[in-house]
Order: sequence, then structure tokens, then C-alpha cells
Amino acid sequence: SAALATLLATLLAACGGGGGNPGSASSPTPPPVTGGGNLDAYVGTWTSACTSHALDTAVIQRPAGSANTLTIGVTTNYYANTTCTGDIIATQTWSADTTATYIGTVASSITPAPGVAVISASVDKVTTQVPQHSVTLTGTFVSHKIIDGQPNWCVDYAGGSVCVPDQVYAAGAAPFDGLSVQGADLYEVKSNGTNFDAVEHFTKR
Repeated sequence: SAALATLLATLLAACGGGGGNPGSASSPTPPPVTGGGNLDAYVGTWTSACTSHALDTAVIQRPAGSANTLTIGVTTNYYANTTCTGDIIATQTWSADTTATYIGTVASSITPAPGVAVISASVDKVTTQVPQHSVTLTGTFVSHKIIDGQPNWCVDYAGGSVCVPDQVYAAGAAPFDGLSVQGADLYEVKSNGTNFDAVEHFTKR
């Protein structure tokens, strides 16, 4: 997605932003609770729902020697059909992973998507960093095009195409500031001032 990146934000069709409450400056998120989060709960391989031909796979790891950080690498596979079944026609990878650094835990709630009931959740707050990075697409349905003077990687479907600018993306923060595991579900979330909106939802694989 292609919403895990400015990394996730630039996954285009594969990812989207979270919805939910607009928040209020008079109702800030409670301060982090003292104590360490269970970062091991996030380690593993997670898969998003199929969105517009695309399926994200996130691999989360604990860097050796680090007590409070995670690395998040996302690969997007594209399919010819909108149900993400059958053969993979293109694969999108990034040259660098996102680093998430744990800063504290809050008892809060998450809005999984617009119109979906809020769920109570413990959220591990993080700061994120995406280094300067580039994107590559490979596969038999991938072409390289110049669009408005800008080189693009494009995945060509029977009914159209999706394109990702082939450029060097500047370092910056990812579009989420918290993580939460609920059973087999992983949420990347963004504080809205009152609680959290889901930016991306993955299921343990």
C-alpha cells in the first residue's frame, strides 16, 4: 500500500490512512505508563487485507543488542485480480526499513476504520524513523514509464495501472506513532489527540 512508511504512506493503492475521531486539544492522550512494552509480541510476519490488487507483508524484527527498537520491512505483492488470488504479477520492495523506538505504553482505544466500533487497547507508543530510501518493482507486468517528466514504476492491469515514482525518498517519520497487538491482529495507529486511529491493520501469518 500501501499504507510500516512515509514508508506506508507511499505504498499508494496498497495502503491508506486511518479514520476515526477528529480529536480535541482539550482531551490529550494520557501520558505513557511507566514500564516496558512487550516488543516481542510484534516480532514475526504480518499480512494486510487485500486492497485494490495489492497485499502488504510486514516483517518485524528486534535488532541485535537493542532493548527498545523494532525494524519494520514491508513488501507489496500485486495480483491481476482484485481479490489478491492467483499468480503474483509484481512485487514492490523498499531499500530501507522503518525503525520504531518504544517510548511508553498507554491504556487507550483504537478506531479500526471509519464506521467501525472503537476497541479498548493497550498501545505501545513509538517514535519512528525512515532513512532515505528508494523503491523497486519487479515482475512480468511491471513497466518503467516517464509521467510528467518523472520516472515511474508501473504495474499494468487489464483495466488500468498503478504507478509509483522511481525516486529517492527523503528520510522522515512514518505515518504512525503507536503499535498494538490484539490477539492475531496488529494495528499501526496514529494519535488523534483523544485516542488512536488505525493507519494499517495486519494479521499474524
